[in-house]
Amino acid sequence: MYKNHMYHLNDFNNFILTVENDSDIAIYRALLEGIRGENYSELKNLKPSSIEVEEDKYFATLCNEEDGVKSYRRVEISEQLYEDLICAHHQTFYLDSSWHSEDMELYEFEESPYIFKSLETESEGPGGEKIADEVLKAREHVLKHFIAGKNQGAITYADSGTVLNVRFRLNWKMER
Repeated sequence: MYKNHMYHLNDFNNFILTVENDSDIAIYRALLEGIRGENYSELKNLKPSSIEVEEDKYFATLCNEEDGVKSYRRVEISEQLYEDLICAHHQTFYLDSSWHSEDMELYEFEESPYIFKSLETESEGPGGEKIADEVLKAREHVLKHFIAGKNQGAITYADSGTVLNVRFRLNWKMER
């Protein structure tokens, strides 16, 4: 039987130091801050126009798609996530240095209005404008691999992010 553990910010920051791609960093931080949606739809639907700064606070308007029905919510996000999302949007190449391979490969992202884009492939079929579910699941798997001994999933990350945000709102001092 697995136990869920709250994900500590220091663990997360140590993990992020090992991540090479801005898009991956943004995905991990978004999961931590509670952005997910049905089949990752809140992540897949993020566009640069979805994030904004208002009175020194950072917000994301998220689009969840469930059974063909769209619903929207506006959430406050951290300044760091805002910056990570901007960097992810501007990233044009993806360095694949998979932990299970000695080779490093560089891929180009598809043109897309979305922050998280699919990679160009050599196949003739359409890659699509949005990042695939499988890619997001793979990012979750990589994170689980590095957090050995903890049964982490996106829901646990979101719960941990909620606790983190509550602590910030109560003006508790936390090391960032």
